[in-house]
Amino acid sequence: MRRSDLERLSKEELIELVLRLHRPEKTSRTSSKPPSSDRKERREKSRPGGAKPGHEGHKQGPTPDPDQVVVHPRRWMRATQLW
Repeated sequence: MRRSDLERLSKEELIELVLRLHRPEKTSRTSSKPPSSDRKERREKSRPGGAKPGHEGHKQGPTPDPDQVVVHPRRWMRATQLW
């Protein structure tokens, strides 16, 4: 808000503005709100989840000698084209 905007406010509006500015912001730490409702800046400061840098993932490759092979139809085909 600029000074000219503040000069146009009534005394009651100025008091309400000052009181609103003095109220602490509600967060998950100061109220019963869930953490997902906290401001985005606070969430961005938190540590990221998932694997740590340099960690090699575990993968299960295809079996060289499978017991059975199941052929699935392509997903993009319409049901009428499958028959």
